Amino acid sequence: MLDQSYQKTDAGRAEMKVRQLVNARATRNLLLVIDASKSARQWLGLVQGSTEADVQQLLDLGLIRAAGAALGPAPAPAADATFAPAFGTAPAATPVPAPAPAAAAAGGDPQLDYEQLYAYLTRHAKQYLGLMKGYKVVLEVERCSGLPELQDYARRFVEMVREAQGDDLAEQVKRAMGMH
Repeated sequence: MLDQSYQKTDAGRAEMKVRQLVNARATRNLLLVIDASKSARQWLGLVQGSTEADVQQLLDLGLIRAAGAALGPAPAPAADATFAPAFGTAPAATPVPAPAPAAAAAGGDPQLDYEQLYAYLTRHAKQYLGLMKGYKVVLEVERCSGLPELQDYARRFVEMVREAQGDDLAEQVKRAMGMH
């Protein structure tokens, strides 16, 4: 179980907004950050106070599922392993994967649907902005109530990446989200 990667379900994303099922801080923090980029064991090592019982609780409540499990609509596919550098490595040397955006329309809005944009932002926030700023971005993404709000936040994310990593990476992020 701990060597498996997990991702939030639709119920897990909803729980982050309504806060009804999970009250323990460590369990909530684990739910907030967990994604398919790391195994449960790795996430437990990063989220202070979390235990195997927290992972089991999230599974039992249906808030997370094994990455790639076909239970309801799944988020955009995870990036391949060659694109998941460890924290602290320079991401500018690695290409930004484009999660199959629709043809870019005129204008600066990201051309990904809600699920793709949500997955992209939560998957890359910690990678490009570091653990603490990335954690804050994930919290803000969770608060977005619809596609227009998420698109506004994506534009701000590009500027955060520009400030933290420079113009080249910011332009790669824009292209990956289908922005001009």
